[in-house]
Amino acid sequence: MALDLEAIELIKQLKSRYFRGIDTANMEALAQCMAPDVSAHFFGGSYEIKVDGFDEVMGFLKNSFHADAAASHFGHTPEITVDGDTATGLWYLYDIFYDLAREVKTSGSAVYEDTYVKTDEGWKIKTTGYKRIWERVEPFKDDGRFTARRLGETGFKVEGLEPFPL
Repeated sequence: MALDLEAIELIKQLKSRYFRGIDTANMEALAQCMAPDVSAHFFGGSYEIKVDGFDEVMGFLKNSFHADAAASHFGHTPEITVDGDTATGLWYLYDIFYDLAREVKTSGSAVYEDTYVKTDEGWKIKTTGYKRIWERVEPFKDDGRFTARRLGETGFKVEGLEPFPL
């Protein structure tokens, strides 16, 4: 079986754009990553989230990566299989998420499972989601400070955040 190396590389770039998009709240870049019928399922130690359809997925991302947060997502070791105009991908994730309003830090690792579809505009994410390998949620109240934080500049301003249940 011959590998479609061009498609694999384009899908790697797509997923990289997705991670950069969420960490910088670049909704335009994220929108370009998604198929119209995209769905997502995220299963963590303290949450399970399912969202279906472009508007619902984009709304979830907009509200999750908000101005009172800082985030870093690192996708590694992709396993991508291409079959014509569709593909599947597994990605190892390590991430850190600071919710400044709630003073909670979440870090962990997970395995993303994606499906992709090739469109006239290029490869798009059709389904995405992860299941945690491990997750640590901890309060933080220290004298440290962020000297740079992109989401503070670009993220959606969320009013009335509720405390995160620990």
